[in-house]
Amino acid sequence: MPHDPSDKQLVRRFQRGDTNAFTALVQRHQDRTLRLAYVWLDDSAGAEDVVQEVFLRAWTGLHRFRFSAAPATWLFRMTRNVCNEMNRRRRRKGETAPGEVAYQPGAEREQQQQQTIAAVRRLVAALPERQRDAVLLRVFEELSVIETARVMGCRPGTVKATLHKALNNLRAAARDSDVG
Repeated sequence: MPHDPSDKQLVRRFQRGDTNAFTALVQRHQDRTLRLAYVWLDDSAGAEDVVQEVFLRAWTGLHRFRFSAAPATWLFRMTRNVCNEMNRRRRRKGETAPGEVAYQPGAEREQQQQQTIAAVRRLVAALPERQRDAVLLRVFEELSVIETARVMGCRPGTVKATLHKALNNLRAAARDSDVG
C-alpha cells in the first residue's frame, strides 16, 4: 500500500518542476486554509478569495521555499497575513465583514446549537488578536503547541500562556453573556 508523500516531499517535487505535486499540496491544505480564513474573516466569499490568493502566492513562492518552517506552517502564516491584508483594506474602505451565521431551519435543538455556535464564535472573535489566533490554531485546528508557536512566530511557552489568558477571558465572557 503506497503512502502519501509528506509536504516536504511535495514541495521538493514541485521545486523540481512537478506541477502535480503542487496540486496534491493544494488538495491537502485547501479545506483547512478555507476554515482558517473563514474564522479570521467571518465571511465565506472573502475566505474563498483568501484561499485563492494564498495558493497563488504559494505557486510563485514555493520555488524559493527553504524549509526553515514546515510547509503547512508557511501556508498558515500566509493565510493569516492575507486575512490581515483583507481586513486592513476593508477598514480603509469603511467596510465590515458580513458576519454570516449559517442558519438551517429544522428542529428547535438544531436551532439552539446554531445559536450556541454563533455565540461562541462571537466570543472568540472578541478576543485580542493574539489570543484569538492561539485558540483558533490550537483548539479549532488542533495544531500542537509547537506547531501553533511556529505559525504565530513565538515560543511554545508563549502559546501556553496566551491560551491560558484566552480561555480565562472566554470563561468570563461566557458567564457575562449567559453562554455555556
